[in-house]
Amino acid sequence: MIIHGIKTSGVFVAIGTASSVDLAQKIGAITNENSIVVNENMKTNIPKLYACGDCTGGLLQISKAVYEGTKAGLQAIKDLKNSI
Repeated sequence: MIIHGIKTSGVFVAIGTASSVDLAQKIGAITNENSIVVNENMKTNIPKLYACGDCTGGLLQISKAVYEGTKAGLQAIKDLKNSI
């Protein structure tokens, strides 16, 4: 499958009543109650799976989600560059 010019083996889209934590648990990510467990770079225990914002717990604020989303995106770019 090619999405926006990037060859991928799959894409996960969470729409509807299932939460991101439910999806993460099905994939095998470690969770703690209603939060996905991440490290300081927003990485989960699953390679190349990142989580941020409301699904990681703590403050449920837009500013936190934007900050963590930026961290996750920068880490994903770094990891992709290192895997090439």
